[in-house]
Amino acid sequence: MGAFLVRRGIRMAVILLLASIAVFYSLRFAPGDPSGVALSPTALEEARDAFRKRLGLDRPVHEQYAVYVSNLAHGNLGSSLITGKPISEMLGYYGRNSLVLGVAAFALTYLIGVPLGVIAAAKRNTAIDQAATGFGIIGMGMPNFWLALLLIMLFSSKLRLLPSAGCCAPKQLILPAVVLAAEGIAVTMRMMRSSMLEQLGQDYVRTHRAKGLRERTIVASRAFRNALIPVISLSGLRLGWLIGYALIVETIFQWPGVGYLLVDSIIRRDYPVAQFFSLLLVAVVIFANFLADLAYGLVDPRIRYS
Repeated sequence: MGAFLVRRGIRMAVILLLASIAVFYSLRFAPGDPSGVALSPTALEEARDAFRKRLGLDRPVHEQYAVYVSNLAHGNLGSSLITGKPISEMLGYYGRNSLVLGVAAFALTYLIGVPLGVIAAAKRNTAIDQAATGFGIIGMGMPNFWLALLLIMLFSSKLRLLPSAGCCAPKQLILPAVVLAAEGIAVTMRMMRSSMLEQLGQDYVRTHRAKGLRERTIVASRAFRNALIPVISLSGLRLGWLIGYALIVETIFQWPGVGYLLVDSIIRRDYPVAQFFSLLLVAVVIFANFLADLAYGLVDPRIRYS
């Protein structure tokens, strides 16, 4: 277990390093720079050069990267080039909002997807199974942005039951959480159904049936735990998908989270903000996959980390 943790720690550090280089250089080589947003369109080129020099943007990119890494190592996250707000302060506000939305979507994904998959497998080839399968196909095939527009049109424009944008009341959370969780529910349901059907066809299930155990007991306390293993292994990837989709969902619903801030900072060439929050999202995905590996071993004690 100790060797496993060391190897994973080294791997995570290498991935973060490579991600920081990729993010840093891609922002610098993209067209435009912060002077185009921070200064007036009529500003003289001399003023733009002075602005870039004050921020150190006139130096070679590798020197800028070395300064950035040094500042991070000393705990200096920097400030926004556009608003001047410290990134630590922005992290508290936008990070909290993204956490609320992410937890809500993650909870919906598994609280709906897992039971629905179990029920569909237990009621195989019935109307319930066909309805759940149809929902899974639609959920996996419909793009998030299109679902968001449909729900806004129905529940905000037509029925006027839910707001189409804003933060952070419970009513304002419902639509973005549902949109963010929709594909995850469909994927989880289909995977749980397939896994349950595989387990229900195993010899130990037939043995339990021969002993006279009730079908509900076999499904709930015997097959369910084994069927949950591939779903748990998917959870790390699921969090990565949530983060990717959050960029779209938060922008559509104007939910002030990290995804919304990241898109805005990239458009405005706010380098420190874009760099930090890009790396933060990468770190969250890496750590989520690490936790999924650990949870995989807890669910299946036969797994050993060597």
